[in-house]
Amino acid sequence: MQQPADDGDAQQGELPTVRTAARELGLLIVVVLLLSCDELNPVKVLCSYTSGVIGVSEVHFSVSAAILLAALGVNQRDHILYTCARTFFRCTFNNIFFSSVEIVGLENLPKEGPVIITGNHNNQFVDGLMLLTNCPREISFMIAQKSWDRPLVGFLARAFHCIPVARPQDMAYKGQGTITLEEGSANARGVDTHFGTEVTPGSQVDVKGHPKLLKVKEVLSATELQLESVASSSLSGSFKVHPKVDQSTMYKQVYQSLCSGQCLGIFPEGGSHDRTDLLPLKAGVAVIALEAHSLHHLNVPIVPVGLNYFRGHQFGGRVVVEFGAPIMIPEEIHASYETNRREATEELLNLVAAAMRSVIIPTEDYKTLQQIFMVRRLWVKEGLKLSPSKAMDLNRRFAVGVHRILRLAERAGADASMLTPTHELEQTDQAGENQEPLKEEELREFQEMRTELEEYMRTLKKLGIRDHQVPQLVWWTVGDLIGRFLYLLVTLALGVIPNVMFNLPIMIVSSRFAVKEQQKSLKSSSVKLAARDVVMSYKVIYVLTCIPILYVFYGLMLWCFTDWTHTSRVLSLLSLPMFAFFGMKASEQGVRAYKDIMPLFRRLVNDEKRREQDALPAQRARLRRQLHKLVNTLGPRLGDLYYDNKVEWTKHMTSFGKEDGSRSPKRENQSRELKARN
Repeated sequence: MQQPADDGDAQQGELPTVRTAARELGLLIVVVLLLSCDELNPVKVLCSYTSGVIGVSEVHFSVSAAILLAALGVNQRDHILYTCARTFFRCTFNNIFFSSVEIVGLENLPKEGPVIITGNHNNQFVDGLMLLTNCPREISFMIAQKSWDRPLVGFLARAFHCIPVARPQDMAYKGQGTITLEEGSANARGVDTHFGTEVTPGSQVDVKGHPKLLKVKEVLSATELQLESVASSSLSGSFKVHPKVDQSTMYKQVYQSLCSGQCLGIFPEGGSHDRTDLLPLKAGVAVIALEAHSLHHLNVPIVPVGLNYFRGHQFGGRVVVEFGAPIMIPEEIHASYETNRREATEELLNLVAAAMRSVIIPTEDYKTLQQIFMVRRLWVKEGLKLSPSKAMDLNRRFAVGVHRILRLAERAGADASMLTPTHELEQTDQAGENQEPLKEEELREFQEMRTELEEYMRTLKKLGIRDHQVPQLVWWTVGDLIGRFLYLLVTLALGVIPNVMFNLPIMIVSSRFAVKEQQKSLKSSSVKLAARDVVMSYKVIYVLTCIPILYVFYGLMLWCFTDWTHTSRVLSLLSLPMFAFFGMKASEQGVRAYKDIMPLFRRLVNDEKRREQDALPAQRARLRRQLHKLVNTLGPRLGDLYYDNKVEWTKHMTSFGKEDGSRSPKRENQSRELKARN
């Protein structure tokens, strides 16, 4: 496995020069010259000839132009509102709510023509806004009717030309009585039920304890149903009915949008979640793409987009938005759709799922994901900063590599509880089947590496030190502590007033209400682990709600308790956003300085902490040696992951998630533990 090189790939494109921007620059200079000189201004020159003849002056021209501009604004009001909303959220998301938003692979998005964008859904409303504000094309997202009906969210959805979708799960209601299922049987019997009035053919029943919804084929009586699929287990319990929804109006809007060459956005998982892998995809995206070809002869490309959040539920997190290669649906699938719609739909869904996993880092849980990030940092040479695309590529190499190694370990008869294999590893992995099982020595080295890595990460957390600080520990002195302390004082002095007046009250209120929404969402969901996916969305909603209220309050204070002129009051109000922004940036630097100061302070006042810190550089160096040795030993087994500079990720992701991994025993236990803790 080659070391990544710093080839300057971090830049998204060449910076404009005088030569490349000569046409635009020349046009701007000509316009300025014409407007600044009365003798050259074409409108004034024309008016000088017409004013004495037909009485047309500059005023008539300006009024006519204003009327035409107003008419144009009314005609293009949708695009103007969209552009204004996108500009506002680009400024706030990319500079305030998140500290960094990096875009990778934008060249994969077709510049024109119909296209479907599919994204993973890990941050509720934030996901859609993140794509809308950072994608050069206008996107019409499909949004749940439940969200469309919210006051603020609904207004933004209309501004961004979203298409509302009525979801059965949002309209679900509890049925009377209980249902009894028998494993392998397609019949369901009820006790004290009223199937005749509560259930219709085509609706779905969610029986408590059953891993998936069961679609109703026919209502036989008030106490008996015939299902389209057999039950996977025998049980009896209460149930909810998910009614059949007529989606004809929604599909009509979708096809009109695609036929006009627009970009359609879909989150195929159906709902947001806080897992590290995809949920099973809903069939809607495949049906839309296949029906667009069948009904309107459109071969619509599907572009997968990975929204990779780092501390995405906190203010100041980081986001990498990665656009994958477009999926051009093969003619074989279109032909199959005419004869066997279910099979063609499933085949296309598998392609979409593999493509979506190729732009994220699919792992079993957050613990494994954090280990992958740590391994990548240990592998990269010190002082080398990777571009976002190379960092994501390296993360995926290690994630898929660990997946394969665990497969080989299982084949060697390793203890599954020690290695915590993923549910997906139970599936067929062709690449793993063609390799010999791990030898006992290789298995021991792999397990030792994983154990020491976990110990290193626990030590870092205990000491409050980040990995990039470890090589600097031996150079830390009292001078570093004094310098950072002075820097902290400066940032506090710059940021304390705007933070106390603006940022702190809003952050406290938004965080408090977001936690309540998180707890509410966790109780009502069966797929969320801790409902982190809703936290940032509600923080954004409450911040956008509180800011105008706070500014109105300060405006009233200025008007009621000062004798300033109206101009001074207006200028003061207009300067408040900039004042708050600089205060927030100063506080961010203060937080970083504080995180650097605390390990330094503990090092100087506590001999035990100093000894533990002094041992970290050697421990890190030992881990790096172990990692390189292990990669050199096991790397050749991983084929192109080890040898090739460019990997076709879609091919490797087909072995992930062939079954619903969201309900694996380990994930169910995690979900129950987190819900009990909350």
